[in-house]
Amino acid sequence: MKTFDFPLQENSPLFGLDGEMCIMSKGRELTRISLVAEGGSCLMDELVKPVEIVDYATCYSGITEEMLKLVTTKLKDVQRQLKALLPPDAVLVGHSLDVDLRALNMIHPYVIDTSLLYAREWGRRFKLKFLAKAILGKDIQCSERDGHDATEDATATLELAQYFLKYGPKKIKSFSTHTKVHQKLLFVSERQMILNSLLLKIVKLLSAFQTEVFEQARRQVRLYPFSIIQFSFEPFSPLLTEEMNKRMRIKWTEMSTIYAGPLSKDCNLSALKRLFRSFGPFHTMTAVLETHQPPLSIQYEVLEAAQLAIESLNGVLVEGVNIKVQIPVTELTLDCDTLVNELEGDPENQDTIHLSGVSKNFLGHTQELPNLFGGLKALILPTDAKSGRQEKYCFLKFKTCVPGPIMLGRLWVG
Repeated sequence: MKTFDFPLQENSPLFGLDGEMCIMSKGRELTRISLVAEGGSCLMDELVKPVEIVDYATCYSGITEEMLKLVTTKLKDVQRQLKALLPPDAVLVGHSLDVDLRALNMIHPYVIDTSLLYAREWGRRFKLKFLAKAILGKDIQCSERDGHDATEDATATLELAQYFLKYGPKKIKSFSTHTKVHQKLLFVSERQMILNSLLLKIVKLLSAFQTEVFEQARRQVRLYPFSIIQFSFEPFSPLLTEEMNKRMRIKWTEMSTIYAGPLSKDCNLSALKRLFRSFGPFHTMTAVLETHQPPLSIQYEVLEAAQLAIESLNGVLVEGVNIKVQIPVTELTLDCDTLVNELEGDPENQDTIHLSGVSKNFLGHTQELPNLFGGLKALILPTDAKSGRQEKYCFLKFKTCVPGPIMLGRLWVG
């Protein structure tokens, strides 16, 4: 590993860095870069003018064609500014910082990546928006504006690193036991050890881009088949875009909503709110009154919070009841188990068997059923109300009680 001329010190300064990209014909390129110092002051917030922008990706980058009309700054100009602003022992802080460094076409020796600092088990990472809300209590990347604010994101990453360095892993662990954020944190206490450990990670990561590794990867890739896909950047019609956005918002709401229950009628709602809020901020928490034992419906602001709640709370004992936490297809499916149990116990169903997976040839063998089963009273073959086609299930009704499993094993449906 290379030895740097300016070793890291205990008081080496931190700088938050964030970049925004637009899509070119050959991939993504930098269009905005922000650098924030430890005190919170913005040292650099520059727009960069690439060539031949195919898609401004405004909903993510916040960049529009109008913003770049008069911009003449090039990537090499930004590189010169950064070299002038950053001292040799500066520590760059960012979220998925490798993406920003690739866009800058730069390598820096000392970095902290907050996506690694707060990583979960098996390397799963949180979004910056969620970490800012859960750890710092700050709302960033708000939906009322288009795209991200690079300066806001750079400030958030810097504050997240400062929070960790100030309070350490124990504080993060006690912040919320349920989120399990602490499980993949680096268990170190001194700032110097944290920085050196992260430095080692980033040097290993950057070494993957060296020519020797690239050539080895290219030789190995020949052993595997490829699919080449050409993407079209033709713009969609406004009506189609509006419909797609509407469906995506509905689906996102469904994915971010969980159902937890059953809960007793006299449960402590205040305590339950604190419990579910520990996984992340949520919009609403309401009771689903259409079910046998009303569960709670919690709509989270971010998908990660809903997933965390499911992974952490499903099957847990809450106020004397083992609750089920799930994302059902519809609210009507919440009572499926209860309804099936009630139907099985109904005396009217004790002499009836529901048979599924019936083939089209089944009708040709119905005459054989009385010989197979004694006491068969009726065969009910439902049909679809609209098409009139036979359904893929039927009912066998007996005079007294249903035959046992061994007799059912003799049934042949063609």
